[in-house]
Amino acid sequence: MPLRFLLYLTLILFGRICVGQNMQIAYDFDRLPQTLMLNPGSEIDFDQHYGVPLLSNLYFQFGASNTGVTYNNIVQGTDDLNQILTNLNLQNPSSSDVYVLNQQLEIFNVGFRMRDTRHYLSFGLYQEANGFGRHPKDITDLFFNGNDQNGDGIPETDDPYDLSELNAVGELIGVWHVGINRTVNDRLTLGGRLKLYSGALSIQTQSKSGIYSLSQVPFGFEHVFQRMNAGINSSGLVNNQGVNVVGDPAEILANALGGGGNYGFGIDFGFTVKSDNDLTFTGSIRDLGFINFSNDVTTYEIKEDFSIEDVPFDPPEGQEVDYWDDLWTGYYEAGLLEDKLDTLASAYTQIRPVKLSGSVKKTKTRRKKINSAYRTVSCDQDFIGDTTLESEYGLQVYSEFRPVTVLWAVTGFYSRQFSKSLNAKFTYTVDRFSFYNIGVGVSARIKQFNLFVAADNLLA
Repeated sequence: MPLRFLLYLTLILFGRICVGQNMQIAYDFDRLPQTLMLNPGSEIDFDQHYGVPLLSNLYFQFGASNTGVTYNNIVQGTDDLNQILTNLNLQNPSSSDVYVLNQQLEIFNVGFRMRDTRHYLSFGLYQEANGFGRHPKDITDLFFNGNDQNGDGIPETDDPYDLSELNAVGELIGVWHVGINRTVNDRLTLGGRLKLYSGALSIQTQSKSGIYSLSQVPFGFEHVFQRMNAGINSSGLVNNQGVNVVGDPAEILANALGGGGNYGFGIDFGFTVKSDNDLTFTGSIRDLGFINFSNDVTTYEIKEDFSIEDVPFDPPEGQEVDYWDDLWTGYYEAGLLEDKLDTLASAYTQIRPVKLSGSVKKTKTRRKKINSAYRTVSCDQDFIGDTTLESEYGLQVYSEFRPVTVLWAVTGFYSRQFSKSLNAKFTYTVDRFSFYNIGVGVSARIKQFNLFVAADNLLA
């Protein structure tokens, strides 16, 4: 039954992968071309740029609000699904824990200043994978312990389990984009970006409500499901005949580039404002948009209350996956679920996670000091010839609107020009995932080339 595959995929994906698209190091740093993707209203000082295909921007970030959920604790040393889920459960995650994944690969990125030099046009294509999930505590407890949560051998009756906790979304998409950056005057820069989304793969739960409990009846037990309004949407994973339709990597990439038939639109806006006292304010809103999935779409829904008379759930330790797999197969083949589970092939819309970024920074210039015979004085001679170098420090904020929660981050930063060709940025970030996230970014300009590298979570 393909629904088992989708359920396990949801639990595995959002139980293992776990800090979103903050990109606090790259944001508003050294006027890099990539800063236009984070704020289309960024200040820029170049007349054209050409990203190296597949190399100019590689990005991967993941994390969990539960600090015990790490690769070493969950995945290392095993490829057994049951062991991975057990390792996750040993970290005792709660229903407030969330997991987030973001990966980006820039395929190409080009920009140039237009005839009206106040305008800068940029366009390109990148591939992106996103995942978000909230830990389903009640479902996890039921998965591992069945109806005997305290392990005394006596099943607990009338204890409710909230099935709506299963809240997850994942996607693999391609994004074609074109943006315009306008220098209004010396103090104000505005920008916007139009995006065309092409979806290759998608999975999305729609568990709005649902309560499970075990009841005792005169001749045994009854599993009761009430207020049911739950389901799973998928595209590019299985068709409505239950056949796995996930293609090879080349086919998935082709679908992400525009051949999959799943399309949507989005927009970004941003600005930069300078004040009289060397303060600069920036802000951006990204991914105001949606994707309509209509290709190889399968939706499973249960919107009817029902009950099943059977013995209490009792999964053997270390064999939970096989237990639930066999139980589901038995119920389905016996016709106990067939008339309760609707299989649909209708299109669905997935709203993009909206992201807000902002910053305030103070800029200081440095000039060379010379020694006088009478005293040390500061003169107007620049640090290197007629070059003035800058240092900046300030604060950045970030919010990402996800189902049932808002992800947030606050970053203090200091950036420094060591020369006109070498700049570095140091960040300290506090967010839902960590209170000691230290990052460093280095930008080097060598003739017509710009090299940029960033590393985050250096203490982890």
